Amino acid sequence: MKPGVSGALSDLPAGGGWDFGGFAYGLEPLLLPVVGAPDAEPVDVVQPDAYAEICRYLQVIGEDSPPVLDVEPEDLFWFRWITGHQVCFIVWRLIAQGLDDLAEGRRPAGEVISSVSRYVDGYSAMLLYTGSCPPDLYNVLIRPSMRQRHRAFSGSWAPDYWPIRDLFRRRRLPPMVRVDTGELTAAITMLHRVHDGVAARLVANGRSLLREAQVRGPGHRMAGMIYDSYFTTLRAAVPRHEVVAQLLRRLVAVAQDVAANGLYPVEGDGDRPPELETPEVLKFEGELGDTLLSVARCACELSPGPSA
Repeated sequence: MKPGVSGALSDLPAGGGWDFGGFAYGLEPLLLPVVGAPDAEPVDVVQPDAYAEICRYLQVIGEDSPPVLDVEPEDLFWFRWITGHQVCFIVWRLIAQGLDDLAEGRRPAGEVISSVSRYVDGYSAMLLYTGSCPPDLYNVLIRPSMRQRHRAFSGSWAPDYWPIRDLFRRRRLPPMVRVDTGELTAAITMLHRVHDGVAARLVANGRSLLREAQVRGPGHRMAGMIYDSYFTTLRAAVPRHEVVAQLLRRLVAVAQDVAANGLYPVEGDGDRPPELETPEVLKFEGELGDTLLSVARCACELSPGPSA
C-alpha cells in the first residue's frame, strides 16, 4: 500500500518478521479521527488481496512461531499495556460506526450484529492480553504510571468508549426487528467475565485509582486528552483504510508476541483468580488467535471463512 497521510504508521505489516515500532516490542503512536467524526476521504486504494495476505499470515503465526525475542519483563508488559489498549480504541470506533450504520439503515442488521460481536470478542481478548502482566509488576510499573498522569486516572475517560458504553453496560442493545442478538449478548457476557477476572487478578483490594483518589477528576474533554496522551494516541483526519492498517499492524505484533511467549510468559495459570479459570474463559483464551483473525477479517470486510 502506498503511504497515506500518516505515512509509515499506516503501512500494512510485511509479515514474516517483527516490523512494529522499529524494534522488538517498540511502540507506535496511534492516529485516529476525533470521536464521532467521520472517516477522512481515502487518499489511496487498498486491494483486497493485500488485506487477505495479512489475514493469511495471522492464521499461520501460531503454527510457525517466531523465535522468542529477548526482552525484559518491564518492556514486554509495557508493550502489551499500551498496544493492547490501542487495539481497543480502534475496535471501539469500529463498533460505534457499526451501530451508527445500523441506526441509519446503511447495512443489514444481521451483518452489523455479526461484526460488532467479533469486535466485542476482540475487546475481551485485549483485556486478557493487557491483563497478563504479573500483579506485582502491574502494581510497581503500570498503576503508578497512570497515577502520575492523574491521581483519579480512569478507564472511563477513554474517548472512544463514550459512544458505546451503554452497549457494554447492557443498557441499550441495538433496536432490530426479527434479528437474533444472541451472538452479541454472548459476546458481552464473556466481556464482563473477562473484565471481572482481570480486575480481580491485578487489583487485589478492588479499588481503582478513581475510587482511591482524594481529588476530583478533570472535565470531560480534558480527561479524554489525558487518556489519549498516556496511550500515545493522536487525533487527526484519517481515512478508514489507514485506521484498518494501524489495527492490522497491532494485531500482527500481538499475535507474534503471544506465539513467541504465550499469554502468561512469567507465571502459570495457577496464579489466576477463579474468574479466569472457568471453562468458558479458558476456551476463549485457547482461541485467542482465532479471535484476532476474526477481528482482522471483519475490519478488512472479508468473508468470515478461513481463507480469502
